[in-house]
Amino acid sequence: KLFDTKDGRFPYGSTQDYLNPIILIKLVQLGMAKDDILWDDMLERAESVAEINKSDHGAACLRSSILLSLIDKKLKIRDPRAKDFAAMYQTIPFLPFLTKPAGFSLDWKGNSFKPETMFAATDLYIAEHQDIVCLLQPILNENSHSFRGCGSVPLAVKEFLGLLRKPTVELVVNQLREVAKSVDDGITLYQENITNACYKYLHEAMMQSDSTKMAVTEKLKTFSFILVENAYVNSEKVAFHLNFEAAPYLYQLPNKYKNNFRELFESVGVRQSFTVEDFALVLESIAQEKGTKQVTEENFQLCRRIISEGIWSLIREKKQEFCEKNYGHIVLPDTNLKLLPAKSLCYNDCPWIKVKDSTVKYCHADIPWEVPLKLGAVPKRHTALERYASNVCFTTLGSEFGQKEKLTIRINSILNAYPSEKEMLKELLQNANYAKATDICFVFDPRQHPVDRIFDDKWAPLHGPALCVYNNQPFTEDDVRGIQNLGRGTKEGNPCKTGQYGVGFNSVYHITDCPSFISGNDILCIFDPHARYAPGATSVSPGRMFRDLDADFRTQFSDVLDLYLGTHFKLDNCTMFRFPLRNAEMAKVSEISSVPSSDRMVQNLLDKLRSAGEEPSMFINHLEKISICEIVKATCASIVRYSVKGNISDGDRVKRKQFQASVIESFTTKRQVPDIPVQQVTYTMDTEDSEGSLTTWLICNRCGFSSIDKVSQSVVSAHKNQDITLFHSGGVAACIT
Repeated sequence: KLFDTKDGRFPYGSTQDYLNPIILIKLVQLGMAKDDILWDDMLERAESVAEINKSDHGAACLRSSILLSLIDKKLKIRDPRAKDFAAMYQTIPFLPFLTKPAGFSLDWKGNSFKPETMFAATDLYIAEHQDIVCLLQPILNENSHSFRGCGSVPLAVKEFLGLLRKPTVELVVNQLREVAKSVDDGITLYQENITNACYKYLHEAMMQSDSTKMAVTEKLKTFSFILVENAYVNSEKVAFHLNFEAAPYLYQLPNKYKNNFRELFESVGVRQSFTVEDFALVLESIAQEKGTKQVTEENFQLCRRIISEGIWSLIREKKQEFCEKNYGHIVLPDTNLKLLPAKSLCYNDCPWIKVKDSTVKYCHADIPWEVPLKLGAVPKRHTALERYASNVCFTTLGSEFGQKEKLTIRINSILNAYPSEKEMLKELLQNANYAKATDICFVFDPRQHPVDRIFDDKWAPLHGPALCVYNNQPFTEDDVRGIQNLGRGTKEGNPCKTGQYGVGFNSVYHITDCPSFISGNDILCIFDPHARYAPGATSVSPGRMFRDLDADFRTQFSDVLDLYLGTHFKLDNCTMFRFPLRNAEMAKVSEISSVPSSDRMVQNLLDKLRSAGEEPSMFINHLEKISICEIVKATCASIVRYSVKGNISDGDRVKRKQFQASVIESFTTKRQVPDIPVQQVTYTMDTEDSEGSLTTWLICNRCGFSSIDKVSQSVVSAHKNQDITLFHSGGVAACIT
């Protein structure tokens, strides 16, 4: 079938002449071809395939098959002329191509040609490479000629024709790009096989050299080529590990790819796992898609998984301050299924608390409360506190209150100036006296108080043992301002208020890290130098103040208010300080003092005050009663351990008051030492303590100098230059009965 009769290449006649077997043998001996053909003739026959193909494609395929067999024979006998003809044979279109297989739904490249088209070897790829080129290049048809093929082609012939060449990396990348476009009707088995074959080829290619690896990586990054869950996605959406469903936004790389082609996917940017930022972008994308509308139930469940299983697993061990600063912008679903920034939401940590502000947005109940808490959402308890603030701002919990300096830097030096804890009690006595209180009581409360209805969990450490100090005068607005000014207080311009709620008050940090007080049963003030315990305290405003404490506040935060012993003392128009003792755990992290305060320490302080008897009341102008009490753990009853009263006559009280007014006048007019008039008051005081001791004292107070020439000039100069700001006054007391 290599030649037709009309080609004139066969002997003509009958068995009586040229077709006689004997004559045929003679013709062969004379040089007639038999069972073989010259390379030149074969080349001409290969070129004839195109002509015969115009009228009979089947005959063309048969002739192609015969030619390939003849080439194989010549190659087997190692014909030395083979290499001279190889290049010419490779460019002759005498080979059939493979048509689209049954069930193949993609754009098979062969479908773009007429079925009878014949190709040169340089234009075809063998079936071995079908899956990595079939969408872009025709494939050699090695079926029998009856199925429009050329028959099976021996390996040597394929090599001779150049059919063993490998596709280029660029061609395979383009094949992958093409297959990734066809996802409208789902992923077929053919499509999956093509994808896997491309991955395998590119993975092996990039392992051969760094330059190939770089080329493959750069090309693959330009389109979505990773097949995951019936979709092709880019590398930014895929990680080696993802333990929950997050499609169509994020995916886990299938195990078969992780195990077989890890280097390929690592090189294009597939990471081990997703980050908080990745999850946050998904939530933001959903929020932008929905705008101000509610998310669907399907999207909500996706958001819930991302938040609960993705974000929470990554921020669980991180510090809250870090999370608020870096992740507070992450959107979370509210109760109306709208996605809002975490910092703008409130989470319902206390169902019993009522919040009357209808504009408050709550985080959805299906989101674990730990997540919004870490991200800076405001606890419902804090939102409830907001209405008691004097300067209302959603993110500011209560009025900004507290000593405005960096307390942890200065308090140590202040404590050094007041090294004795005993001096602390004297300071508190003086403060009460300057506030014109007539009654003060030191109360040791050794109990552990409930922590159910409190501001938040950070407040809980303050519910242990404490020293409480009661006096029967409320704070004035000046006192509230003064106590915040470290080292100044409200003493300025008033010598009778030296130290009131100023430097001296800070001596309480000997035993506590977070002093607080309630005044008039209506104002609650908290000092928090570390900004660690009070709700919303910051380094700028290390404390909080809450005003107008109504019935809701008292119900919602009842365990907080119970700390101030309202069941034992009348708090209206009075003040109760509370100094929770610095326990061992607090001392470990305290920047003020690393020394814990024990129950025994406080009891020793109170014992020293008790042993001083009536002495502390000698030169104070208003206090008439000093008491020392203790709360019994078992019964919660209050027991008076010691008390002392001081009484003076009405006439002496008037004289003492006039003396004080004169002293204040001299100070406020800023008189120099030589100009201060000598003034003196003498009176008697009767004291009686709870142990039955009765004593009468003669007391003399005096200011000014009768002999100014005896006063050191350095003292006069220091006072003039305000190096000494204390007023020149003194007093003596003598026991007369």
